[in-house]
Amino acid sequence: MPQDILMARQPIFDADLNVVAYELLYRDKDNQQHSIITDGNSATSQVLLNNFTSICKAGKLTALPAFINLTREMLTSSHIPAISRKHVVLEILEGMTVDETLIAGIQRFIDAGYRMALDDFIYSSEYDPILEMVHLVKLDLLQLSDQQLIEHVELLKPYNVTLLAEKIETMEVFNHCKALGFKLFQGYFLCRPQVVEGRKLSANEIVMMELMSLLAEPTVTPAEIGQIVKKDPQLTFKIIRIVNSPLFNLIRKIESLDEAVVILGVQEIKRWCALIAFSGEMTKPDELTRHTLIRARMCELLAENNPALSGSSAFMMGIFAGLDALLDTPREEILQQVPLSDVIHKAIQYGDGEYGNLLTTVDSFILGEWHSLPDLYSGPQLNNAYTDSLNWVRETMEKIT
Repeated sequence: MPQDILMARQPIFDADLNVVAYELLYRDKDNQQHSIITDGNSATSQVLLNNFTSICKAGKLTALPAFINLTREMLTSSHIPAISRKHVVLEILEGMTVDETLIAGIQRFIDAGYRMALDDFIYSSEYDPILEMVHLVKLDLLQLSDQQLIEHVELLKPYNVTLLAEKIETMEVFNHCKALGFKLFQGYFLCRPQVVEGRKLSANEIVMMELMSLLAEPTVTPAEIGQIVKKDPQLTFKIIRIVNSPLFNLIRKIESLDEAVVILGVQEIKRWCALIAFSGEMTKPDELTRHTLIRARMCELLAENNPALSGSSAFMMGIFAGLDALLDTPREEILQQVPLSDVIHKAIQYGDGEYGNLLTTVDSFILGEWHSLPDLYSGPQLNNAYTDSLNWVRETMEKIT
């Protein structure tokens, strides 16, 4: 993969909030177009697709389809690698001039067995020939008023297309789009909590909060961790099961939690406890857990290359930055309950300081918001940290699910 490539992925959900695909977002220093396919190298493209669309669910590794943006040049020249038709959906970018050349190019891809989507679609009669061919239409909710959205849904009913709502930012909008007949959904709404007034945390959630607070302390000891973990029998069982797995290749079985914590070590136990605690959040989609853990791991990896930052503190900052969505509790309320250091607290709440800049960088990268990326890390640093984080979360979740 070229060293200047920046790559991120955004999940696409069905009506039950299962991840069914990812849109791959790409930018390099010379090309602002979002497209993963930059040459005719099929093997390279397959590696990229596998890295960015593979997830672990219920202990099984699954490759999901990738939505890939194509430029007009690509559509009309047909110069893309021979990649698996069933694993990609090719997106026709907005703003292209509709003419016979474009229509013929789209038809060639469809005849070759590819699924095609119209991106950021706003209706015009010139698109009628394309609507007769494509399989999906993506409507950008930020570009349409509610009345325009309803009108577009009605206009598209005569065509055999699946509707995808993008730029969904609240659960209320998600439910509204479901009622209108949308089948697929994309947006940042899963990164934001539903505020639940007066909600009390369950016993297990209180243990998790207590544990996360303790793990944020740089001087925490294995004994202190063990005292908290013991309060949750399922967490205790999983820790002991992990340390007895072939991963550690122990000569004898470990039955003591304290011994298991010592064997794992403080740094590893921090990661495992976070993973296990979040894997039990069954009321939340798996993607929200993955997003939180990818953010935390990427923060950690980038911080390890910065002498002014602590990788351990950065990891916990990434975790706490996602707890509001995981617990359906406002961020301010969570931060009041957890005695984080002022530096981490201000980084999460206000984006202040070097840790705040790190968190902003990671969030902007993961969401593909390239215009918001601070100029703190090179393209190769961001690419490598993100790819390593994806692989780490995928492999680790495979072990605990």
